[in-house]
Amino acid sequence: MPFIVNANTIDNPRADEIFQRIDTGGYSSNDELHQLLEEYKTSIAVDDTVRQQLHIRLTCWSQPANSIEQLNSAIHYADKYLNIYKQPSLSVIQLDLALCKTWFLHQLGKNQQVFEQLDSIIDNAYLLEDPRLIADSRTIRGSILSYMGNFSAALEDLITAQNLYESLNLEYWANVNLGQIANSYRRFGDAKTALTYQGKLESFYLKSNQAYSANLINIEMGMSLEELGRYQEANERYQRAREFWLKENELLAAADMAVSIGGNFINLNQLEQAKTLLEQAQKHITPDVASSYSYMNLYLAKVHQQLGNHNQALEYIQTAETAFNEHNNTRGLNQVLHLKSQVYQSLEQWSDAYYSLLAYVDAHEALDKKTLSDRNSEMQARFNTDKIQSENEWLIQRDKDKEQQLQILQRNEQMQIIIIVLVAIILAIVSIFAYKQLMRKQQFKFLALTDELTKLSNRRDTYAQGQHFLKAAQQSAKPFSIISFDADHFKKVNDNLGHEIGDKVLVKLASICSSMMRETDVVGRVGGEEFLVLLPNIDKTKAIEIANRLIDTIANYDWSQISPHLQQTISAGVTSYSNETELSPLLLKADKALYSAKAAGRNCVKAE
Repeated sequence: MPFIVNANTIDNPRADEIFQRIDTGGYSSNDELHQLLEEYKTSIAVDDTVRQQLHIRLTCWSQPANSIEQLNSAIHYADKYLNIYKQPSLSVIQLDLALCKTWFLHQLGKNQQVFEQLDSIIDNAYLLEDPRLIADSRTIRGSILSYMGNFSAALEDLITAQNLYESLNLEYWANVNLGQIANSYRRFGDAKTALTYQGKLESFYLKSNQAYSANLINIEMGMSLEELGRYQEANERYQRAREFWLKENELLAAADMAVSIGGNFINLNQLEQAKTLLEQAQKHITPDVASSYSYMNLYLAKVHQQLGNHNQALEYIQTAETAFNEHNNTRGLNQVLHLKSQVYQSLEQWSDAYYSLLAYVDAHEALDKKTLSDRNSEMQARFNTDKIQSENEWLIQRDKDKEQQLQILQRNEQMQIIIIVLVAIILAIVSIFAYKQLMRKQQFKFLALTDELTKLSNRRDTYAQGQHFLKAAQQSAKPFSIISFDADHFKKVNDNLGHEIGDKVLVKLASICSSMMRETDVVGRVGGEEFLVLLPNIDKTKAIEIANRLIDTIANYDWSQISPHLQQTISAGVTSYSNETELSPLLLKADKALYSAKAAGRNCVKAE
């Protein structure tokens, strides 16, 4: 991961030259990298604290990560120095070591654990107004989000990082980040666009003699070619990467390439070649190597299924299914379920084949819905780049301002420096005090108007906004509608599953409803399991249609993600403005309609 050298107190051009070489990937192998690190360490003085800290950070990011033991050792290294540099005030080394740790946790497959840490790191990087650290942390988060299939959020992070790297003239890291953007397009289903980006990056790395980076982009190009069905070309690239890793003595990485090649051999109907490579990979790939282990077992199952060894195929399917489930890999799980159904058909176990196929259809339908949602969100992210660029330009300008101030300080006499520092301290204290006061005021206002659990508008704020919408409807003669809904049999959820599950149900209801409404609509929680939706400029017919979509969406949601066997529905009442002068009569009409929906058997809409 990249950093910025800011060593103004001690002149050491050789150390800075080594640092720049490491930072821009100017080495051809891991052995050369570690030689450069050792030379960097011996070339800096003990009291050169700036470069000593840079060495610690470089060493963290350069830890070997080819086995579980090495990954745990890397995390231990980060924890060791995080403890040493633990301090109340924020520091760049503290945040960068935390970022380094999250990256190795991601390599261990512990993706759900890292996002809270990443959010905190990014927030603190903004507080430090450090554009480079912001770019580094957002490209890490974007890469992990892309790997997990959250493409809209990934692209927002990666586009922000790309603009920052380009504004900072960091060509090498802009290219690394561009590779992650290309990966996101490939995973999103646009392998053709990804391949265009990747081809340009490969040319750059080869021209710059950056063999390590060229090998990584070569692997990513193989993945894009595989997505496009060009299996032979993909295998040529995977084989080239495998030879590179073997030369570097990176046996796990070479085995991972063997898995990819074996998968393509299956697509090319070269089953014996596939079986041989996959069985060789088994010697190095353990269950801890999440992605490779899952797909290795899936491909072995495919080989044995096509060779007629159905019982052995089922054993591999069971292993792959467990691994995909453990790491929330929906796409891989879909392939496993489909293959399982085919194997059961071959064994004439029709009942098992049917249920496997049913599970595959359900999972595929859920994946399709998620893909459609991601495509809509991705389009929004694409058209929000102006805002991202504006924010990044402000950060870059702030960074330039800091550099100019530093140059002025260095040219002044010692007394002038003392005066400026004193003034700066006073201004900082005043600014911090004013900022904290403003933040405290905004926080109190937010807490006063927001429901703590769901983060929706609370009862007070919802009713206030409803009164505002009612007055606007009176003045403009435009329609105004209300949907009142609550969770069916919610007491049973709390009684049978506990209040923690109940809270998760309420949060998901709030999330689903909010995602379906316009920006101008208001969704509020006005009671325990009671919600109110305010729809300005919407008539009763349209409001009933919206309420029905809401009910169907909630009824069809996979509630087993929250608790096995959980099913949740809602009932809704709809009413519209008809010359009422206050909000209360409208609310009573909506409640009456809601009670009618309850009386009609729940999971339906009634209008008043």
